[in-house]
Amino acid sequence: MGILIGAMIYAGSALMVYNIIRCYQFVMQVRDLKTWKYSRVLFYVPLGLLVSFLIGYLIVGLFGNPDLVMAGILLGGSVFVFVLLSIIFEIVAQLRESDSRSKALYAGMSEDLDSFTEDCVAVFRVNLTTDEIEDRRGTRLYPSDCVAQTYTELMNSRAQYLLSDSKTIQGIGLLTREGLLRSFKAGRTELEDTVWCRIDENLTGFVRVRVRMAAMPGSADVIAFIIEEDCNDELVTKALLNKALIGQFDMITYLMDGRYSVVIGDKDAIERGSIFPNQRSGWYEQYLSEQLAPVIAGTEEERVALLESLSLSNVEQELATREPYVVNIACLIDGETFYKRFVYYVVDWESRFFLLLKSDTTDARVEEMERNRRLREALEQAQRASASKTTFLSNMSHDIRTPMNAIVGYTDLAERSETLPEVRSYLAKIDASSKYMLALINDVLEMSRIESGKIDLEPEDTDLLEMMGDLRDMFEVQMGEKHIAFTVDSSAIRNRYVLCDRTRLNRVLLNLLSNAYKFTPDGGEVLVVLRQLEEAPEGYGRYELVVRDTGIGMSPEFAEKVFDAFERERNTTTSGIQGTGLGMAITKRIVDMMNGSILVKSEQGAGTEFVVRIQLELMSTDMGLSREEPTEYVEPALVDLEGKRILLAEDNEINQEIACILLEELGFAIDVVGDGRQAVDQLCAKGPGYYDVVITDIQMPVMNGYEEARAIRSLDDPELASTPIVAMSANAFQEDIEAARQAGIDGYVPKPIDVGTVLDELTRVLS
Repeated sequence: MGILIGAMIYAGSALMVYNIIRCYQFVMQVRDLKTWKYSRVLFYVPLGLLVSFLIGYLIVGLFGNPDLVMAGILLGGSVFVFVLLSIIFEIVAQLRESDSRSKALYAGMSEDLDSFTEDCVAVFRVNLTTDEIEDRRGTRLYPSDCVAQTYTELMNSRAQYLLSDSKTIQGIGLLTREGLLRSFKAGRTELEDTVWCRIDENLTGFVRVRVRMAAMPGSADVIAFIIEEDCNDELVTKALLNKALIGQFDMITYLMDGRYSVVIGDKDAIERGSIFPNQRSGWYEQYLSEQLAPVIAGTEEERVALLESLSLSNVEQELATREPYVVNIACLIDGETFYKRFVYYVVDWESRFFLLLKSDTTDARVEEMERNRRLREALEQAQRASASKTTFLSNMSHDIRTPMNAIVGYTDLAERSETLPEVRSYLAKIDASSKYMLALINDVLEMSRIESGKIDLEPEDTDLLEMMGDLRDMFEVQMGEKHIAFTVDSSAIRNRYVLCDRTRLNRVLLNLLSNAYKFTPDGGEVLVVLRQLEEAPEGYGRYELVVRDTGIGMSPEFAEKVFDAFERERNTTTSGIQGTGLGMAITKRIVDMMNGSILVKSEQGAGTEFVVRIQLELMSTDMGLSREEPTEYVEPALVDLEGKRILLAEDNEINQEIACILLEELGFAIDVVGDGRQAVDQLCAKGPGYYDVVITDIQMPVMNGYEEARAIRSLDDPELASTPIVAMSANAFQEDIEAARQAGIDGYVPKPIDVGTVLDELTRVLS
């Protein structure tokens, strides 16, 4: 009996150990459940008691009362079973709660399936455990979708409609049956992805795939609800938000696969002048040809060019190099012109997914045209003001030169008459002042004309060495009178023949040398050097002109503004030297017109140096040789002026008197008329051969000098029509001389009248 009790004690103890091990394994399996954090306390306490009882039982069983051991085993077993049942009930409660949530989720997804709308591409309910499609719904289901019985077959059929190279069903992984089951096991019951695919036979686009999974109530099967939704509009809206474009356009459309679809815009809300599509979706090129082409304004060539710029192929080509691509067009709708702007953006290059945003810019264009009109009016007003300024300069020239003509003319007459020595001295001073005033007027007028842009360069063949020689001859006597050592050096010239405005280049040289002469005291030095620099473009030469003197020099302050108009240094050294203050300003403007540069270096008491650099076009050697070896000059035969009859057209009585006295002293017989109309009538009345020459003013009443010359040249009698005509006018600008030449005038004498100039011009014309 003792042996049996011992065996039972040992067997019960072994069984107790086995139960403890099984309890530990059970707890390890449910420790991820929420109830484990509550039940593990209940587990550790009885486990400790059982271990304590087990040790006590073994001791008592070997050395004590066996009945006590049995009682302890029963008590410990009861406690253990109580704890175990508590844990089991907690687990069962959690399973019930999980089952309730699963049923609710399943019911909710079933309701989603029942509430299927046309916004969805397709909806499927799939038993992932059995790989069976339990339900399918959709307006854009493919035939293969209806044939597929398993989810694996559905995914294989779906894969052929994917258009993206980087997004395939196999590549996504999560949407395969195995991927969904792994996600569900990991606790992820909701998945989402976006794929680019062919939605139906005519439409491609982006589709959002949403998957929700739940366990089927009353079964361990995993059910997946798969919803496919068209998300093109959402992607367009996102692109618009990213580009901050919403609210700026009356129509927002996306283009994909040659088709358009209006996202934002209402045809009924658009005002007149609309080119809103008749349908909210359709073929893009069809919209261009049927709705846009008939209303585009312009010539046929312009309309074809605009349609080509709007074509889808051209849009893609332009967007490849710039974004956005903008096209502005004018539309003629109901006899009224409207202006539209088409703006294109890229949403996704791979799928050729573009945005088209259209806006009406008529109001802005009208405002712009109004601005342009005001600008044109302002420009025309400025041009009129410029023309008025030109007229003013011409009139001022005439009005100033006319009284100057009287002053100079009467002074000249008085000097050549028998007068007292004192009167002759006074008249000489009047003559000098008059000539200075005339020089001042000429400088002021020339400066004004340069500033107003009324002077253009007139290039001509020029021999630089000859020009420098003439310059030396002109100043040599003057320099000698002040005992100034005068040197002109042009030995470093390789190309002497150039194309330039000889008159104005000569003016630059004269101004610089005149200043050097004026401001260099007796016994000083003046050096003029013209050299050719090394570097120059093909066919051109770079030249440097240096004019250096040992005169009074300039202060640093004045040297900085020596080229400003009307500037003269105010000091005792220069106070006795006359000048207009325009010579250097005119020189600088002429050099600028020649695209050259001029610099000045000066120091008070140590002289001044001017350096001019210009680039001139070279002439060929042959042309130079032809000038260097001219044909023999033949002196024109002297013309006997005695008894030659002149018809003088002049409206100013003083000018009439001066001209008559001067011309009669030269031996001419003079008839005077007051305007051009009278001159033509008088010429015709006297007949051919009566008058040898007609001298005419330009500005006269009734008929001016230009009109008079044209009237004479158009006479029927050839001899009368060929009568020599000489203009004698206060309008002395180059364009006045050119206008006279075009009117048929043979010679031109500027006022104030110089006797020598008149004689030379009449001799030339009559010879």
